[in-house]
Amino acid sequence: MARFNEILAGRYNRFLQKLFQLKGGPPSAQLASEVMPVFPFFTGVEHRYLEGWDRYAIFLTQPAVAAQNSALRIRNPATSNIVIVIEGIIFKNNSGAAMALLIDHGPIGVDLGTLVTTANLRLDARSRPQPASIVSRANNATVIPINKFQFIAPNATAVQVINCEDQEITILPGDALDMETGGQVNIALEVSLLWRERALEESELK
Repeated sequence: MARFNEILAGRYNRFLQKLFQLKGGPPSAQLASEVMPVFPFFTGVEHRYLEGWDRYAIFLTQPAVAAQNSALRIRNPATSNIVIVIEGIIFKNNSGAAMALLIDHGPIGVDLGTLVTTANLRLDARSRPQPASIVSRANNATVIPINKFQFIAPNATAVQVINCEDQEITILPGDALDMETGGQVNIALEVSLLWRERALEESELK
């Protein structure tokens, strides 16, 4: 029998069950129908696994090549059924040239010339050791044609692109994010990338 204001997103109930080691049925099967007092519990990145998230990080470099650009790509396969959230991006180059972030809303089914090994990138030992996302890099790369975000990186200075939660970038199945040297050539590119992944739920699908 259906409940009044029944909660159908299962990961919240799983989070409560795992966090408090509860047994039996869903501990929070429905929304409250009246005003009620709430005591918030602190939750941090150590609870992301209980909430269904896996967190990963990688440091990438692409050497400078004369007359060629440098580019990196993180791609979410169209059949993955996961959502990727980019939590942190740190750019660095040695030229002071413009750097660009480009995101395409799919379908992007190809990678750049060299695939990057992504085994054992997890930040939490409870997570899956390998992400569902695919990371690649190349020189002389054909990158996503739509420039969504571009900035000037001071010479030999690391630039933190994401500074708050509202600046995090979502990459859905079929989408890809390119990080490249803004059309400039013969520039080495260094990027530190931090992200999290989880399965999409039915309520989140188009």
